[in-house]
Amino acid sequence: MTPTTMIHFSTLLRLVATCTVVAAVVGCGTITRTERDVYTVTRIDTTTTDYVRNPPGLRDNGIVHPSARVIEQSRTAVQIDSVVTREYPDFIRLGLFEGIGLIGSGQGGPGMNTGLFGLFYDVDRLLNDRLRGEPATDGLFRGAIYRFGIGEWRLRVFDDAPGWSWGATAFEAIYADDSATSKLHGIGVLTLSKRWYLRPDIPYVSLRANASFAAFPSQYVNLSGSLDVGSIGGLNLRAYAGFAFGSPGFVSPGEFVSAPYIGLGISALDFLNREEELQREWKDMAHSAWQVGVAEVAFLGAPVDRSMFAPGELLQGTAAITGMMVRVAPATLSLPFIDKRFAVGTSLVSFFAMGAREFSIGVLPIRVSYVAHPFTTTLAIEPFLEWMYAPSSMANIGVRAALPIAKQMSLTATLGFVSGDTGSLLGLDIAGVRQILGRSPTAFSGIYFAIGAALFDRMFTSSELRYADR
Repeated sequence: MTPTTMIHFSTLLRLVATCTVVAAVVGCGTITRTERDVYTVTRIDTTTTDYVRNPPGLRDNGIVHPSARVIEQSRTAVQIDSVVTREYPDFIRLGLFEGIGLIGSGQGGPGMNTGLFGLFYDVDRLLNDRLRGEPATDGLFRGAIYRFGIGEWRLRVFDDAPGWSWGATAFEAIYADDSATSKLHGIGVLTLSKRWYLRPDIPYVSLRANASFAAFPSQYVNLSGSLDVGSIGGLNLRAYAGFAFGSPGFVSPGEFVSAPYIGLGISALDFLNREEELQREWKDMAHSAWQVGVAEVAFLGAPVDRSMFAPGELLQGTAAITGMMVRVAPATLSLPFIDKRFAVGTSLVSFFAMGAREFSIGVLPIRVSYVAHPFTTTLAIEPFLEWMYAPSSMANIGVRAALPIAKQMSLTATLGFVSGDTGSLLGLDIAGVRQILGRSPTAFSGIYFAIGAALFDRMFTSSELRYADR
């Protein structure tokens, strides 16, 4: 591609981005469509009173007197305006995050070695800036795509043909490999999509053709096809084949990226609606999860010698708070067999720290639980078993209580026992330690108690599940 061609290519993409911003400003993409019907209700009431008024005194028999019966009627008319409001979803797709691990996208630079879905970094490379800048050992997934803030709305073209949508992604990063000249970044990325549904019921299975256009800070086009499975509880799995090409922009001026790829992706808090569901009210939507939220944060106490909040000081006695746990984009899915209260769940990222060195980081951990509502309130009691397998490893068994205190917030309390390994050797002198201790110096275990809150959280009842007994 000649420099002149690249200039025209960049100008065209900037024009496309400008059109996208204008479309967003005029309000083409909304989340909820509201319809209102205004009725005038007229109530008419007629009251009839029938009574006999007998005058005092004597009356002569045989003489016709006027009737003493009195009939009175009163009529009232009351008119009031009645407004019926109905709310419908008004989007095809609305998502928080998507991660994709790329195979065969390398441009000659070192591989990112991020693992499946582009999310499984090595712990030490994740925590240490110096290690993060060093070339990683090449793995199968040499590159990655990350998307934040995904929205799609119905595109009514070709005689209102189904499956078409337009959308915008707040931020997108396409990394063909780990070199600076092979990375593309887009803000306000315009997308055009066409879906063909192979399975019309939840979880949906569809084929999708997608074209993305970015103008700032990089200028590129990304053409892809995918096999999508979801959405259930906001979780989706996708297999991609695509081709991304363009200029990195001011990060590496004069460079050009041309990256064919295949990839595997996963997205969290990513919800999909078919065109038919846009005519179904929010209150009638089917649900498959006991709980979906943006984040859960809790502070915990455990018998450790150093708190994560003061790692340089030995604890004198027992501290009430020694660590914390964070779950990002948690989801608990009801299983439609045996007992529907059995559930399987995960979270995009989980962080658990009992103390300064007793911590674990898990990407997409596996969580099995039983959701019970023992009282008439919405209090949920959830015994659970959770396994973090990468990049750290940890088993977590306990019981969690959650009580909604607002429409999108719950208070939580958790009592549990953990046993795991950080997987990180940063800051540890391990020469001979394993032989002395008989175990890894990064292993830990213990009992903990945590109190926290689930933010932007939605808990469902058994009557709201699509396969629950109504």
